[in-house]
Amino acid sequence: MADLGPQEQDEAPPRDLRRTTRIVGALVVLALVIVFVVQNTQTVPVHYFTGTGHPRFIWVVVGCLLVGVVAGMILGRMRRRRSARRRRLAHRHDG
Repeated sequence: MADLGPQEQDEAPPRDLRRTTRIVGALVVLALVIVFVVQNTQTVPVHYFTGTGHPRFIWVVVGCLLVGVVAGMILGRMRRRRSARRRRLAHRHDG
């Protein structure tokens, strides 16, 4: 491991401080999630294509979050593939 100069050592936070900061941040997020879940336990009507259900609100939110994450991953992958294809085509035409 390379030695850092005196100025560089002062700029980088110690590993223990970073770990403590991450743990505290994770605990804060966990507390917020718990409060959100406790406050949203009521059931809500959800109209599906084939009928109506009454899940708890939190599950509706979690379901929407999961659908959004999956859609974002799919769209991001499609965008990266399209960009890669354009770069390959541009490279062929330049050569």
